[in-house]
Amino acid sequence: MPNPLALEASFVINRPMFLLLAALAAFAPLAIDLYLPSFAAISEELQAPAGRVQQTVTVFLAGFAMGMLFYGPLSDRFGRRRMIFAGTTLFVLASVACMLAQSIEQLLAFRLIQAFGGGAAAVISRAVIRDLFGETDSARVMAMIAMVTSLAPMIAPLLGAYILELGSWRYEFLALALFGAACTIAAYLLLPETLSQTRSQTSISLAFRGYWTVFQHRDARLLIISGGAHFAAMFAYITGTPFVYIEFFDLSEKTYAVLFGSNILTLIGFGYASTRLVKHTGTTPLIKTGSMLGLLGALLVLSSAWNAGTDHWNLGLMVIGFLMCVGSLGFVAPNTTAQLLGKHPKNAGAASALYGCAQFGLGGLASWAVSVVHDDTALPMAAAVVAFVALACWASFRLKR
Repeated sequence: MPNPLALEASFVINRPMFLLLAALAAFAPLAIDLYLPSFAAISEELQAPAGRVQQTVTVFLAGFAMGMLFYGPLSDRFGRRRMIFAGTTLFVLASVACMLAQSIEQLLAFRLIQAFGGGAAAVISRAVIRDLFGETDSARVMAMIAMVTSLAPMIAPLLGAYILELGSWRYEFLALALFGAACTIAAYLLLPETLSQTRSQTSISLAFRGYWTVFQHRDARLLIISGGAHFAAMFAYITGTPFVYIEFFDLSEKTYAVLFGSNILTLIGFGYASTRLVKHTGTTPLIKTGSMLGLLGALLVLSSAWNAGTDHWNLGLMVIGFLMCVGSLGFVAPNTTAQLLGKHPKNAGAASALYGCAQFGLGGLASWAVSVVHDDTALPMAAAVVAFVALACWASFRLKR
C-alpha cells in the first residue's frame, strides 16, 4: 500500500516522522494556548494582577524569538539532532520549573527560559524539511504540517480547561513537560541527522554570519516581511477578538469559540489547497494570491469596525473578513517559508530562525499595539490587521518570481 505522505522527491517521509515534525512545530501554540483557561487561577494563587499574568504570554513570545535566533545557525554548525535535544531538554526542565513557581516573577523567568528552549523545535523542524526536500515538496510538507499544527489552538484550551478541572494549573505545565520529553525521545529514535557532513564543518562564527548572508538578499527580506507580517495580523486577531466578539457584539463564550474554530478550519482548508496547487503554480503565485485575499478580508474587517454597529450585517462582515484574512495564511506561510529556505539551503537554520523571529517579533508587536491602543471599539484591532496585511501584500508583490 503506498504511503500517503510520499512525495515526488528522493526522500519519502514516513508517518511517524511526519507526526514528529508536526509535534515539534506545535511547541509554541501548545505552550501558549494550553494554560489560557488558568489565568484567573494563576492570578489568585500567586496573588498577581491579571496584567502580570498576561505578561507570561508576551515573555514567551520574546523568548521563543530569541531561541530561534540562537539555535538556528548553531544547527547549521553542530547538526539538527544535537540542537533539538538541547532545546527540548531545556524546555522540559523549564516547564517543570514553571510548575513549581512560587511567585509571578519566578513564573515569568521560567516562561522565558521555556520559550528559549522551545524555539529550537520550531526553527529546526523547518530546517530538517528543507534538508530533505526541494522547494515545491518543502512547501507541500510544510502546508501539511501546518494543517496538523493548526489543530493545536483549537484543542489546547479545551485540554487545559479539562486539566484545570482535575486539579491545579500546575498540572498544565506538567503536561507540557511530558509533551516535551516525549518529543525528545521520539526525535532520538526517529530523526536522522539531515545536515550534510561538509556543512557541519562550518565554523561557529561563519554559521552566525549566515544571518547576514540571508538578509542581504532582496527576495529573502521580502519573504520574511510577507510571512512575518501576515502572521502578525493573526496575532492582532487573537488579541482583539475576545473583546470585540464577546463585549462589543455581545456574543457568548461558546459562540466565540465556534467563530475562532471556524477560522482555524478555514486555515486548514487553505493549507490543504496549497498542497494541491503548488505543484502546478509554484510558490510565488500562491503567496500573492494569499496576500490579496488577506488584504480584502482585512478591509472587510475595517469596514465593519468603521461602521461601529453591532447588528448582524456588521458582525457578518467581520466574520467573513477574518475567515479570509486568517485562512489565507495557509497560502502564505508554507510557501514563503519553503521559498526562503529553498534560496538558502546552506544556511537553512539561519533562514528559518530569521523567519520565525519575524513571525513572533511582529506578532508580539501586533498584540502589544492592540492592547495598548484599546478604546472599547473594534477599530484598533482592525487598523492593526489592515496595516500588517498591507505590509505583507506590499512585500509579496515585489517578489521577482
